[in-house]
Amino acid sequence: MLVVQPPATAIPVAPSKYEQFDIQVIRPYFGAVMVRIRGALDADSAPQVRSALSTWAHRRFPVLVLDLSEVDFLDGAGLAALAGIQARVARENATLRVVTGDNRVVRRALSASGLDHALNVSRLPSGWERATEIPSQS
Repeated sequence: MLVVQPPATAIPVAPSKYEQFDIQVIRPYFGAVMVRIRGALDADSAPQVRSALSTWAHRRFPVLVLDLSEVDFLDGAGLAALAGIQARVARENATLRVVTGDNRVVRRALSASGLDHALNVSRLPSGWERATEIPSQS
């Protein structure tokens, strides 16, 4: 399930074959928007991630924070989606920050692919702990 701040349109997300997959968009905070992904970022979910991010791309936020700290599986399709997101953000003269927390699965995949050098990878940026998630409508 994708949760967004009104009046944005919610994008339904189908569950992945691994853990339950969901995307949450956290309201803009100091000119940024955070997209938090939970579950598997793979061939099944990568198109949904691209779709969710394209919903926010037209809003021209200077910073997009992609929180992958709760991703439990990341394959080649997920890595390709991340590379595509980075390219799009660069074309729009924005900044992408990828948050991994202490997630070894994501850090290992990024390192093995070399994307850790291309992406701005960090732990949770300071200040985001104060960001308010939009409550689920379930």
